[in-house]
Amino acid sequence: MAELKGPIQFIGSMGNIRVYFNKTLKRYIVSTKGGSIKELIMKSPDYARQRENMSEFKACAYWSSLLRQLLESIDHLATGYYFSGFMKLAKAIQKHDIEHEKGFRSVESSKAASLLTTLCFNKEHPFEDVFTQRFDVVFSRDKKTVTLTLPGFCSRYQILWPTRFKLYRLALVIAELSDFEWNETGKRYVPRVDGLTKHSETVYTEWTQQSTDPENIVLTASFAEPALSLPGTTVIVALGLEISPGFGELASTSIAGMGTMKIVDCFT
Repeated sequence: MAELKGPIQFIGSMGNIRVYFNKTLKRYIVSTKGGSIKELIMKSPDYARQRENMSEFKACAYWSSLLRQLLESIDHLATGYYFSGFMKLAKAIQKHDIEHEKGFRSVESSKAASLLTTLCFNKEHPFEDVFTQRFDVVFSRDKKTVTLTLPGFCSRYQILWPTRFKLYRLALVIAELSDFEWNETGKRYVPRVDGLTKHSETVYTEWTQQSTDPENIVLTASFAEPALSLPGTTVIVALGLEISPGFGELASTSIAGMGTMKIVDCFT
């Protein structure tokens, strides 16, 4: 892999060379084409293990994509290649499946829900390094409402942002994530519980000025219908912190674009 520099920059292929723009690195990357012939990979016995890995990789990708979609409302608080962390976790969860043969193993996050809280969405500003306030999370008995409480929150001392800021707000996201399993009829991986791609709700606090005065903050988000009605799902609870230097007026829907986020709890 090389970097393209100079006055002539393009995206595409030329002979055995391809050029693409890496949005994260903000550079034009040059690489050569290569790899095995598709027909050999799909049919040759020598590539049987590779086909198994490709099949299971799809399950991890589907699960990771759904997780990312469910947290889309605070996605601007994540930075870097955090999606690779989703894939790594999905593969780790997939290895827990000892009931199915390799190539057909499920991604059963409902059986390893606590691992979701280990995901890092922002390596530049890890949530635990920035937000030191303790909080309590409660899921209602009817499986519809999540309440997050921050008692005695003091923004001046419990938000440790590296640069000065004036305003902050918090976001609470609740979402229902499905496991993914192999469907023999369709010969593909599918969510164990369908129809959850938009089962996500987000609520925000108002933009609030940084202060040394403690306050009790309560955030409540509710699903329209009860969650966890079928096995194979997990309710994830994510907390986002967004900050602003405070220039001008900010509406309740404004996105300041700076902050961090984390999955803080899960329910099954």
